[in-house]
Amino acid sequence: MDLKKFLDTIRDQLDTLKYQIEDKIDKIKSSKKYFVSLSLSFLAFLVLLVVIFFSRGDLNVGKQADILVDSISNRKYTEAYQYYTNLEKEFSASKMNKFNKVASKKLSVLVVNSGDKYISGEISKEQYSGLINTINALNEITIDVDQLLDISSRVEQMYIDENINYEKASSYMEITTSLNGIYQDLDEYKNKIKTVYESRKVYEEGSKFQQIKKYKEAIEKYDKVIEDDKKYYSLAQSKKQECIDSMYNYYISQANISSKEGKYEDALVYLTYLKPYYPNDEEIEKLEDEYKEKISVYTLSSDDIKNLISKKSGIDADLLSVISYQQTIGQKIYYYAEVVKDNKIINEVLVEAKSKQIYSYKSEKVDYDCEYSDGYYKVDEDGNYVFAISSKDAATIVKDKLSQKKEDYNDLEVKFKSEIVKYVDEEELNKLIEKNNNIYYYVLVKKGWFSFTKEVYLVNMYDKTVYKFVDSKISKI
Repeated sequence: MDLKKFLDTIRDQLDTLKYQIEDKIDKIKSSKKYFVSLSLSFLAFLVLLVVIFFSRGDLNVGKQADILVDSISNRKYTEAYQYYTNLEKEFSASKMNKFNKVASKKLSVLVVNSGDKYISGEISKEQYSGLINTINALNEITIDVDQLLDISSRVEQMYIDENINYEKASSYMEITTSLNGIYQDLDEYKNKIKTVYESRKVYEEGSKFQQIKKYKEAIEKYDKVIEDDKKYYSLAQSKKQECIDSMYNYYISQANISSKEGKYEDALVYLTYLKPYYPNDEEIEKLEDEYKEKISVYTLSSDDIKNLISKKSGIDADLLSVISYQQTIGQKIYYYAEVVKDNKIINEVLVEAKSKQIYSYKSEKVDYDCEYSDGYYKVDEDGNYVFAISSKDAATIVKDKLSQKKEDYNDLEVKFKSEIVKYVDEEELNKLIEKNNNIYYYVLVKKGWFSFTKEVYLVNMYDKTVYKFVDSKISKI
């Protein structure tokens, strides 16, 4: 055998051996894969059995949670509460904990869905409130706050966009925030809704003031509308400018009316409303100076009035006290005052602010027997002030009566009662006064040579009726 052939034979044998070895190895590998696969399959089977065993409890818990949720959904609140209570007694602590977690997730979804239905009007307030109250009664149930934040945000925006009214939005927030465990998580939305509501309420108040021309009050309201409520803030600013444009002529007119009535302080107030919006306005400054000057002229203090009365009556001012206030009668300024001496009202007077004339109260029912007044007044049944005719008018009336009767006289003058009683029967005079309630001027007429003959005439200061004393008698003429 030659060497080449020998080597080829050896090589072939080695290749055959190599193939046999590789074949053996492949068979061994194949057997191992099968074994591993078989082992894994067996292991998976065991795991499946364990999962099925333990999931039986979870499936049971989920089914029982569905029963609870269904009862609440169908408004069987008492039944749901009793069911939950029974589970607490039946379940172990761990199983009850698992149940509470499952039920909490399901009830969180129910609360969100029910909230949406309440907002859309599909369920009533009572239904939504009953749902929340029932969930609160289930001790360990907790509702997912994140889901509630989302719907609360939407409710806030719906109210701002005027897609729901305030009652609906606020009641939703009130009911929802009463959930156990919510605490202050929804306060931001709740407070924002309330703030916007109050701002819009202020806007409505401003609109009402504007309609009745109370522009100052309207502007004050419009200034309180919040900027966050963009629509109404813009409306408020526009309405405010309308008020500013309209208030000038209106308040100038009101100031002039008050001035004519003698209410200069009120007139000045109208000008103060205008000044912030019309600074350095010549007309306003002119009127302001005019009203201030009038106030200085026409203002009387209680001491001023007391000193006037003291001077006219001759009573020491220290013995008097005066309670007074200003009022306007027939476009004239007067001060009404009660005059007190020894803790007793001795007169009621009206003092004209400009002339400083004093008018004493005298009527059919009340007479202070005042003999220092410049005139008299009373208040009628309708509450109106009625001024008596003047003493000069009374003298003229008597003159006319004498002229009509062609009676001659030398002189006549108006006297106080105390000055004429010596010329008449005082008893008869008092009877007449008592009967006709003492509302007279007393006119003394001098007749004959050297005026020795004197006659007394009485003139009713309100209805101008004239009486005459004749032979100690009083007769109407």
